[in-house]
Order: sequence, then structure tokens, then C-alpha cells
Amino acid sequence: MTGNAWSCYTGVSDVVGDALYEDRPGSRYAYDSHVVNHLGISVGDVILIRDRHLVYGHAVVEDVEARPDEKTMLRCPRCTSSRLTERRVALPRFRCLADGFEFDEPLVEQKTVTAYTAHYESTWLDFDPPAPVRWLTDVYAGADRQNAIRRLDYGRALALIERFGGAEGQLHLNLLGAGQVPTGGHVDAVVRRRRGQHQFRERLLDRFGAVCAVTGPQPDAVLDAAHLRAFAVHEDHDLSGGLLLRADVHRLFDRLLLTIDTHDWTAQVAPKLVHRHPGLAELDGRPLQVAEHTLPRPDLLDVHRDAARARWRDLREAS
Repeated sequence: MTGNAWSCYTGVSDVVGDALYEDRPGSRYAYDSHVVNHLGISVGDVILIRDRHLVYGHAVVEDVEARPDEKTMLRCPRCTSSRLTERRVALPRFRCLADGFEFDEPLVEQKTVTAYTAHYESTWLDFDPPAPVRWLTDVYAGADRQNAIRRLDYGRALALIERFGGAEGQLHLNLLGAGQVPTGGHVDAVVRRRRGQHQFRERLLDRFGAVCAVTGPQPDAVLDAAHLRAFAVHEDHDLSGGLLLRADVHRLFDRLLLTIDTHDWTAQVAPKLVHRHPGLAELDGRPLQVAEHTLPRPDLLDVHRDAARARWRDLREAS
């Protein structure tokens, strides 16, 4: 099987969101002619959408729009690089990632560009849970680490989709191989089936009862079996590596927007998310609703906590 596959970086969280970006994860990807590989993405290509921490899913490009646009470029006054980071607290306000120069006033350049929007909504499939971005390391076809759009080895990209995409991902692969991925219609969803997953959930119900580890007692039907480490990486069902979480809480956990601090065994929610959605404050700082003798492995939760806090820093810096 041959084709093109791309890793596409987005600065927009699928849950937090930001109206300043034209990206809509799960629907469209926006970029311009200033981006390396901007001419590479074509109809029929496979794309994986990621940020600095997670790969959220994959799709097949259905259409690519192009239009003239104006872009404001901020540049380092010493080396003219556009690779700048803006600091919210520390001064000077800007730091150049190319030469380390710090300054308050960047050079401002208005540049005519071609703006592109790749549409893929009809063929989008989530990774559930999202894949750690480190799993792309061996899938990249080149060493262009700084590029937002990076070519992937097609065969290895499909293998990654098969690993993290569950039954839906496998269906997608079959449609790709048969040339049957629809344009303008939806890929039929199928239920993900992980070997032993149902039994694992039943064992967690026996262990914890019908209790979400964060929100407390809940109807059995809304509780998910949450793996504290990526199931696709560690294909086991260790009870000490699992918790029951209400479905919406599970989604936040998988996307590194909620974590558990083992220093005091409380739930912690991304501050930016609490700011935008004050109702989630009731989850922040909430004691874990798990008996002491059934607490999960702290080392697994600590890895998740560290990854979550790294993502929160990115969300804070982008605000």
C-alpha cells in the first residue's frame, strides 16, 4: 500500500479551544505558504493531528482550499528569525529561539501569503485515548523536527493507526486499502473491541463498586474502565493500573486536562479549563473517591501528572 501521510501540528486543544486559530480539530486544518511542506498536502492524503503532547486522531483529506491572505510576522531584531516565544510574566517580553536574544519589541513584517484549509471532517476518527506524541518518533520520514507539517512513512503511519485506532482504525485501513474512503459521507462507526476490556471493567466494578474515582457513586452505565498507561503500549489489564471514571471525566483524563496528584490523592484540573468552564471547579482539588487499600499504582499516576502539567504550561503560554 502506497500513499502520503503527514503529521500536522495544531495549537488548538480539542477541548479547550481557541477562537484565534482557524484550526478545528476533527474538521479542518489551517496553514499557509510560510509553512514548510505546505504544498505537500493533497486530497486523499492521510493526516494525523497532534499538539506537543498528544496525537488526537487521523483522517483522509477531502478537499484543500487556497486563498490569498496577509500575515503579520514577528521577527527577532538581531537575527530576523520568526521563531519567537512570548513570555507572559518574565521580562523582556520576547525570547528568540534561534539565538537566545531577549527583547521587548520585535520587528513587525506584513507578508502576503497563500492561506490553505484542508478539510477532513467526514473521515475523521479519534484515537481513544489519544496517543503520546513520542510514538511518532519512528514514524517520521525525515529529521525536520521544527516543521508544523512533517512527512510520515506511509506504512509506519498506517501501523500506528492500527495500533491506536482500535476497530474503527482497522476499518479505516481496510477502506484505504480498497480505495473506498468516502468523500462527503461518513465512515460507518463500529464499536471498539479490545480483547479482555469488558472483563477488565467488570473486575474494576468488583474492586471499586459503581464509583467514579473523581465524582463518587454513579450509575454503572456511565462508568468507563480507564487505563493509567496506554493500553496499546502495555497490552495487559492490571487492576492496579486502572480506575473507574465517569465518561466525561475519562475524556478529560485521557486528554491530559485532568490528572491525579499522588501527594495528596486529589484530582487536579487544567487551570485554563477551569477559567473557561467554571463548573469544572468542583472537580479541582476533589479527594480521590477510592479506598486506601485499592489505590492505584502511584508511579503510573505520576507519569500522567507530569505529562498533564507540561500540557497545562503550553495552554497557559498560548493564552
